[in-house]
Amino acid sequence: MRMLLTSHGIRNAAIRAAAIDLIGRPTSDARIIVVVDAILPFAGDKSKLVEHLAELQALGWAEFDVVSLLATPRHLAEPRLEAADVILGYGGSNLWLAHAWISTGLAEILPRLLEQKVYVGWSAGSMIFSRLQEAAVEAFDDDELEVFGLDGTTAAAPIFDWFLMPHLGADYFPDHDDAWAARHAPRLGGPVWFLDDDSALLVRDPAQDPEVVSQGRWLRFDASGGLIASA
Repeated sequence: MRMLLTSHGIRNAAIRAAAIDLIGRPTSDARIIVVVDAILPFAGDKSKLVEHLAELQALGWAEFDVVSLLATPRHLAEPRLEAADVILGYGGSNLWLAHAWISTGLAEILPRLLEQKVYVGWSAGSMIFSRLQEAAVEAFDDDELEVFGLDGTTAAAPIFDWFLMPHLGADYFPDHDDAWAARHAPRLGGPVWFLDDDSALLVRDPAQDPEVVSQGRWLRFDASGGLIASA
């Protein structure tokens, strides 16, 4: 397994070096597909999506594909995912992204893809693999089930017994500070990592603790909500 779960993409030298190491060859020799479903339900300006796609494309891939799982028939989406060397799950709603994988049936092949490909998560794209996804809805006062008309949620692929919360200290989430993390962590009932936008978790073996890749700040809480590590 080769997973790089970022808060805000491949945005600094450390995270980029980790991505290249996982791929095992230059980006010019690798094909990437970006799954964008997580952002698509939200109304409003999509300039940031365009900007982020341009930044990703500028890394110089052999092939740069973009797909919506919900907007593409499975028999067409599946071979595109299979053909990529890197699958990147873009940000937005982790609940809607998990729904996209599950409702299209593509979650059936996701565990195999995760064994064969490099997976890069960007915010919501990093959050769809935790067995704590349903618990996190209540723990973090998430109203998106109601917003999207979903009856419930579960992981697209239940791999981790810990949860990841991105954007610690981000100016566009001004309440997501250390005190906010400390208040919500005990409510989850499981371990949780809070990452700022210059941090990521590297996973090679889901049975082992992830490795932190960071040029910023992060917090790690245990299942009781106690802070056990930070930077």
